[in-house]
Amino acid sequence: MSRFLFTLKEVSKGKSVTRAFLNYRLSQDTLKGKTIDIGGGKNPDYLAFMERHPDTQLVSFDIKTGATTDFEKDPLPAEDGSFDTVLFLNVMEHIFNHQHIAGEVVRIVRPQGQLIGFVPFLMWYHPDHRDFFRYTDEALERILSQAGAQQCVVEPIAHGPFTAALQMFGQLLPGFITAALFIIVYSLDSLYVKLKPIAKGRYALGYYFTVKR
Repeated sequence: MSRFLFTLKEVSKGKSVTRAFLNYRLSQDTLKGKTIDIGGGKNPDYLAFMERHPDTQLVSFDIKTGATTDFEKDPLPAEDGSFDTVLFLNVMEHIFNHQHIAGEVVRIVRPQGQLIGFVPFLMWYHPDHRDFFRYTDEALERILSQAGAQQCVVEPIAHGPFTAALQMFGQLLPGFITAALFIIVYSLDSLYVKLKPIAKGRYALGYYFTVKR
């Protein structure tokens, strides 16, 4: 399914534009081996969109699932390089000491394993329990490099300014209206970025990053 059709379907169900785009991007990656989802809560819906290798063993680590680790200062209770896949989605903006938690999630990735993460950028204030930061791609590359990442790819989750505007007010509307508007703004942005390609990355809804040690 194309990104447009996938996202349209998700938006019509009441998902935000950012969440719909993120779910599509997650559907392009595969969970492999011993996997930990950090800070995702109980049964996050994004896991349903990801392919799983037959050897995948998934565990969750979050205060909502009983974890008592303070992400601001405590080490994660795992050995160095103990996970093949680490998921770290929509968490880092809530941590003030972001360099510490970045170092921890990179530390527990097995050599040749993968860290898959996401942070929002054009997003309203959403405390859970706090909301501290919005990161650019340049900031993420530096933070993750200082955390020990050997390979880091940061991708903007974006389509253009009209789509970004819909992200900010679309959830105030019924899903079918947001979906109808999405068709319009997606088409406008498709034309706009053809005329001005550099504009796409300037209206990032968030940044998706993959890291290898």
